[in-house]
Amino acid sequence: MRTIGENSVQFDGLYNFRDIGGFKTNEGRVMKKGILFRSDELSKLSQNDMEVFNQLKIKIICDLRTEQEQNSKPSKLKSGQGIQVVNISIQDRSQEFTNFEFFKFLVSKSNSINFEHLMKDMYHSMAFINNSKINEIITLFSLQNNLPALIHCTGGKDRTGFISAIIQLLVGVPYNTVMEEYLFSNDLIEPKMKKVEKMIKWMSLFQLSSERVKPILEVRREYLDDVYNEIIMQYGDIETYLCKACKIQQKSLIDFKNLLLE
Repeated sequence: MRTIGENSVQFDGLYNFRDIGGFKTNEGRVMKKGILFRSDELSKLSQNDMEVFNQLKIKIICDLRTEQEQNSKPSKLKSGQGIQVVNISIQDRSQEFTNFEFFKFLVSKSNSINFEHLMKDMYHSMAFINNSKINEIITLFSLQNNLPALIHCTGGKDRTGFISAIIQLLVGVPYNTVMEEYLFSNDLIEPKMKKVEKMIKWMSLFQLSSERVKPILEVRREYLDDVYNEIIMQYGDIETYLCKACKIQQKSLIDFKNLLLE
């Protein structure tokens, strides 16, 4: 049985890669390993990394980054040779503040930006405005021919973390386990986020302190808690949310669960 933090796959050019399976569900079943993976962006893969990817036999890569992010850091893995790259873009406000075009905004507005509110708004948007994107992702993964699959964004912590959590909850992984796995991104991305923090502080002409920038550089329990509690309050459970809010066909959800559970 998998424990939090266990990661059997090591890469030279990735911080936040891991299998989202291996956990026991509330019903005593196990979410399969080797079926769904999550990671940060794929622009710095080494030749050794490419060979490791080949061993995983990944068929679909779902890139959640915006077009601007994709152009800024092009993935080393393209469609072809048995891999299909699918772009299902979800906006991430935290990434906007690492782009040079926001330099003037940071300088002029740095004292008025509440980054924690910005992140909570982003999670609300992912859960309640980007429903069609969630539909696309899960419908794609519900087809056996598309698995194994990888889902990634830029840091692999927010967009990827939210979608991974929804999938784990759907198959019955306990919420506390899902939360611990979600928060584990903080351990993996800390070295990378230190560099991003320095860049943002420089771009704001050092008007932004480390404490004020911190909410966009990490995942927090309350980010996931807030949207999860709202989903449960409105829909009762994750499966109903996916059916009613995201309009995913019941058959697709059943097929998906069957593919993911031992």
